Amino acid sequence: MDRVTRTAAFYYSLLDEFCIILMLIFLFTTLIDADRNKYRLRLIKLMVSLIAFCLVDIFWVLVYWDVLPRTQFLRTVSNVFLYCAINACSYSMFILLNGCLELVSSSKLFDMKLTMVPFWILIALTVTTPWTKLLFSIDEAGNLIRGIFYIPFMVAIMGDLLLASVRAAILAFRPENEANRELCILVAFYGLPILIGGLLRAFFVSMPSVAFGTSVSVTLFFVMQIREQVSMDTLTGINNRRQGERFFIRQIQAINQRESESDGLYLFMADLDKFKSINDTYGHNEGDNALVVTAEALREACSQYADRCMLCRFGGDEFVLGGMFSSDAKADVFCALLNDSVARKCEQNQLPYVISLSIGYARYTKEFKTFRGLLAAADKKMYERKRASRRP
Repeated sequence: MDRVTRTAAFYYSLLDEFCIILMLIFLFTTLIDADRNKYRLRLIKLMVSLIAFCLVDIFWVLVYWDVLPRTQFLRTVSNVFLYCAINACSYSMFILLNGCLELVSSSKLFDMKLTMVPFWILIALTVTTPWTKLLFSIDEAGNLIRGIFYIPFMVAIMGDLLLASVRAAILAFRPENEANRELCILVAFYGLPILIGGLLRAFFVSMPSVAFGTSVSVTLFFVMQIREQVSMDTLTGINNRRQGERFFIRQIQAINQRESESDGLYLFMADLDKFKSINDTYGHNEGDNALVVTAEALREACSQYADRCMLCRFGGDEFVLGGMFSSDAKADVFCALLNDSVARKCEQNQLPYVISLSIGYARYTKEFKTFRGLLAAADKKMYERKRASRRP
């Protein structure tokens, strides 16, 4: 083995080893987290499949560059393992992408269980290829000869990622998904690194593009996950107080810089009525469920005003909403919509209690000057309505 091939094998393996270390760090971070939702489990499967692929890829390159004996048998075995691992990585990413889209659209293109069928067909095709020669064959010199199903095989592996990316792009530009447009656009791009990596690997077999592309995709997921932890309320999944304050501060600064106040910025403060009695009667777990149900109802109501609405949990059982409305009459209609949405959601979930909201709002004028002044005015209106509702 000459020095050039030894160097190539070293750097190729080094990139795989780096990806393994990166995935182990991400995997450890995910496993120590108490949250075991469906999204996290799918992410764990993707990381495990990528680690397995990198190990197989190291074995493959050592055989390919003749660090290990470049025999016909080892070349066949290493390629069978390699294409099975590529299939597993691609399928794991496909499942994760579709899991993200479930948060946006309740409609499914197909039953996810049925997607296991083509996955196992491709695995069977790969495992049996030493005898069928349909995918590839290895000659006596250790060279790979592509079979008649090689190109269709690679298209099938990468086609599901392309399908998920296209679906995400379509959902991003539907009016009803305005509130989730950023998520859809990100999902559309998440699969591209592994898609590009797989296509490059199909034409340049000595390029470690699959491991690199998949690692980039997983890293993007973690960056967005950290961003969500900073900006999202962990219980309800909506914006937290920090994001709410940022929204109003930006809007107020923009209004203060304009001569006209034609845009009506409203701050709505919503508080659950008799929330303490829910905790005392049904326990704090049910109290948390009441908050989650309320957040879902408010999110659905806000989706009808997605281009001009913001929703956040401000603390405890208080929610703050922001929106652009032309008059107090339109703001009153919005308040009614919020309560109707909460009542409907309670009925759908068959809750043993009734959730109602006391909502106060204030429209920003330059007399307020700051967000705090606007918040205080809306908070005052809310408590006035809460006291009024308690009167016999």
